Amino acid sequence: MNVFEKKNGVLHVESVSLAAIAEEFGTPAYVYSAASIRAQYESLAGAMREALPADRQPLLCYACKANSNIAVLKLLQSLGSSIEVVSKGELLRALKAGFDPQKIVVEGVGKTRADIEAGLEADVHQFNVESLEELSLINAIAADMGKIANVTFRLNPDIGGGGHDKITTGKKGDKFGLSFDRVLEAYSLSETLDHVNAIGIFTHIGSQISDIQFFTALFETLQQRVEDLRAKGYTVSRLDIGGGFPVQYTGDEDLLDLQAYANAVRDLILPLDVEIIMEPGRYLVANAGVLLTKVLYEKTSHGEDFLVVDAAMSELVRPAMYDSWHDIEPVQNRDAASTVYNVVGPVCESSDIFARQRSLPKMQSGDLAVLKSAGAYGMCMASNYNTRLMPPEILVDGDQVALIRERQTYDDILDRETIPDWLF
Repeated sequence: MNVFEKKNGVLHVESVSLAAIAEEFGTPAYVYSAASIRAQYESLAGAMREALPADRQPLLCYACKANSNIAVLKLLQSLGSSIEVVSKGELLRALKAGFDPQKIVVEGVGKTRADIEAGLEADVHQFNVESLEELSLINAIAADMGKIANVTFRLNPDIGGGGHDKITTGKKGDKFGLSFDRVLEAYSLSETLDHVNAIGIFTHIGSQISDIQFFTALFETLQQRVEDLRAKGYTVSRLDIGGGFPVQYTGDEDLLDLQAYANAVRDLILPLDVEIIMEPGRYLVANAGVLLTKVLYEKTSHGEDFLVVDAAMSELVRPAMYDSWHDIEPVQNRDAASTVYNVVGPVCESSDIFARQRSLPKMQSGDLAVLKSAGAYGMCMASNYNTRLMPPEILVDGDQVALIRERQTYDDILDRETIPDWLF
């Protein structure tokens, strides 16, 4: 669903001009489309409804690390989404957005005591456990609180998938999960602990997985592991099969056949008679967002043309971190003659580059542009590097526009720091 379209020569989000948004809220700014998020959620939920019986629908737990703005969470909650969180902070966001605790899954490779206490206090659906030490800590904290925690164990199946080494999470050597031998140890240990209830396994092998064969290999492995666990008398009543659904950044990447995926869940997971949990993240929000920016300067150096924009790696770090591609489009003057630019930000790092040798319409100081597919891992990974202000976030729904996070001020930053008396 393309919600960013040209109307009367100006790029719009749904019914709203991005030029008008820039005039009201300034740049750089994140802008999200509610219609896009709704469409993505429905495409995944619809594929599941078509393949699986009504009484066996999965919990679709949005992986909120992709975009954790409370308004975005509330939108997804209103659509029927459940949620997956990886910190106390994300849990508090989920609760504020109105999620039922029994639709909240807590995971993370390094849960702190505060994370665990918050999850137990809220009575979340389950904890996805990453180590035997974590299991013992959860039990101890639950005992202190008079609680019993439902836990699943994260299996590292030595099956990796994803669009980049840094987003592959299921291979031997990755920091996530446990080998199956260690899962067996975790089940055995849980039988000696009075305040945990071991009920299943969880796995997630990476992101941007377009080849159904990775998922079928994973599901076949899960079939065998469930059989092995049950043969030893262990309970497996839940399977959290993760996420990893891809989105398009360049426009020509292969996408996953969602119906084929849903059919694989039907054929390989459904017969196991378990509660099914899935964790879509970037799939729901990435293409719903853009980073709106303004050209500061155009310059030529050593025969190359540069566009210096007011957005930087402090707002969108993915190109610097992953060499990721984000399409760039001008908001106005879209039919000007093309020029090949290096598009860069103002941060004092050579890695603060959004695009090299990118063909764009001729642009000049004051012109507006968008970095597309920025709705996931954009604002949630932003920083104050170079003491830059965090940008605002704006949600558009048809012709409605809402500021869902104000632009940070310098006082917000500086007032949190103090100079000790002994330095005066």
